[in-house]
Amino acid sequence: MRRLRRLVSLSIYALAILATAWSARAGANEVTVVISEDTPTYRDVANTIRGRLAPSKGVSIVKAAALDGLKLKPPHYLVAVGSQAAQALATSDLDAPMLVTLLPKTAVDRLIAESRKDINPRAISAVYLDQPIGRQFDFIRLILPEATRIGVLLGSESGKQYAVLQAAALEKRMRLVAQSVGGERELAPTLQRLLPEIDVLLALPDPAVFNAGTIQFILLASYRQGLPLIGFSATYVRAGAIASLHSTPAHIGEQAADMLTAAMRGGALPPPQYPRQYAVATNPHVARSLGIVIESEEAMLQRMRALDPR
Repeated sequence: MRRLRRLVSLSIYALAILATAWSARAGANEVTVVISEDTPTYRDVANTIRGRLAPSKGVSIVKAAALDGLKLKPPHYLVAVGSQAAQALATSDLDAPMLVTLLPKTAVDRLIAESRKDINPRAISAVYLDQPIGRQFDFIRLILPEATRIGVLLGSESGKQYAVLQAAALEKRMRLVAQSVGGERELAPTLQRLLPEIDVLLALPDPAVFNAGTIQFILLASYRQGLPLIGFSATYVRAGAIASLHSTPAHIGEQAADMLTAAMRGGALPPPQYPRQYAVATNPHVARSLGIVIESEEAMLQRMRALDPR
């Protein structure tokens, strides 16, 4: 009888442990989206991910400054929205697979390379912020069919793309004219050398070159030279770029959610990807000032999709 009671007690104890473990597991969110700051852009990405995934997946949204609480209930997957969130997660003790968004390819490559130095490197994938270079060159040809000399300003990050830029330019029968910028003090003399040698300036998402402190100067210098600038976001178009080919926060969020869904089904995150979807923004006022005739955004988007059916 005592033995039976002992077995029953042990069984109850074991069930209690299993119930506690199951409760902790069930309480954990399957996906935690970490946003760099509480801004509309970051929130749009996060909310799109949460809205696209099934409610049963348990998606939570936290700010990068509040990661400590995740250690108690670690998620199955982490999503970083923006640079600050990516760095915070990369240096945290959380080891769940991480999906990075709103970072250019060069920044993601650096993050992955740094992770591989660890004893137990984490799995990292991404939806890049930037568009494929070939797609950008197709866009330039669509807007400016006579332009053949494509100018770029290269910083420490974007400089790593020089070979890819050069190869894409040759493939599209264009000529890449690149100048490196070591710092903001070098910007003015670098532009003086570059602008007379090009037909259009293509902005690349490198914060060492294109940032809130430099964009107006670059736009004004280009405008005075009579040269159009192609941006990488709608914000740049509103500031004075003639046009941009970019992916919206909703585009990025949808693709990130689809990658997470694939991982949940197959066990691993898909490899890093360029954005599938994109939008076109134009500034007709600046175009007219430069004597350039451009189509409507919708017409241009349809023509781009015909060139890039993916």
